[in-house]
Amino acid sequence: MDAGRVAGMSGVRLLVTGAGGFCGLHACAFFARRGYEVVGVLRHADDPRTAVLQRLGAGAEFCDLTDRTEVDRLIARVRPERILHLAGLSSAGPSWREPARYLEVNVMAAVYLLEAARREMGDRFRFAAAGSMLRFDWPPDGGAPRPPHPYSLSKTLLTAVVQSWHHLYGTAAVVAEPANLIGPGPSLGLPALIAAHIRALRRARLAGAPDPAPFRLSSLTERRDYVDVRDAVRAYEVLLERGEPGRVYPIATGRQRTLGEVAAAYERAAGFRVEWLIGDSDAPSPPPADPSALTALGWRPEIPFARSVADTLDDDAGGVAWFMRTGQD
Repeated sequence: MDAGRVAGMSGVRLLVTGAGGFCGLHACAFFARRGYEVVGVLRHADDPRTAVLQRLGAGAEFCDLTDRTEVDRLIARVRPERILHLAGLSSAGPSWREPARYLEVNVMAAVYLLEAARREMGDRFRFAAAGSMLRFDWPPDGGAPRPPHPYSLSKTLLTAVVQSWHHLYGTAAVVAEPANLIGPGPSLGLPALIAAHIRALRRARLAGAPDPAPFRLSSLTERRDYVDVRDAVRAYEVLLERGEPGRVYPIATGRQRTLGEVAAAYERAAGFRVEWLIGDSDAPSPPPADPSALTALGWRPEIPFARSVADTLDDDAGGVAWFMRTGQD
């Protein structure tokens, strides 16, 4: 067996929060195929993504994860042996306007899940949460913390909570920090936005209509690490089954690409030139992520960047419709 793959986990009950999101839908599809008994969490019973989860072979539960009583009831109903906590708010900009909401959703929901599972399951569950590479480091000298924005604060506190539950209670819990995700499905990330723009360009040219306004890039030089969402969900399985409790694991390829390289890759895949509006941002690029802790467990990214780009361009339906059409990730 490939060292980066986990033996089939037939019948293991997995709870996936954020199941209706980009990574959540891919996770439900992947884990259901792997033999897990997957239960995806959505917030509202009338969510149309319930049908998508059913098509993917997953069940659905409905819960406001910021309501402790609802979370207690959810865990009592499902009794999960694994919890993949992907739900959360993920945009830095809006966090300035709603800092309390970000702390409630990104921190307290994890506390409620960990506590409910600890009471219901004892030590018979494993937990992995999606953190963020935008978390900040605490000052080593005991000085005041200096988060760049409330979103970073919320993800830093999430990491502290998960690690503390391992320290305080022995909970088998890890934090994953995924790089920028790319791939087909309902993403709002830069690759998906570029792909949607190119599809709009293609439709306009086929119809003889004017081109849409040029796509704006903040610069050509900012660098990012892009990992395919399908590789990321494989990493989550490795971490749920093999991750060392209390650790933080970056999920990344280890290679950064400039925004100019990303734009060029989409032009090559499209087969025609694209007009870009280039900004003059001098924002610093994040430091390269080190995936060595994860690769030591046997995981490797398998999907080439060019295929990820092509798959986002081929996702003509966009959003959750891709899963309804393919029934797979």
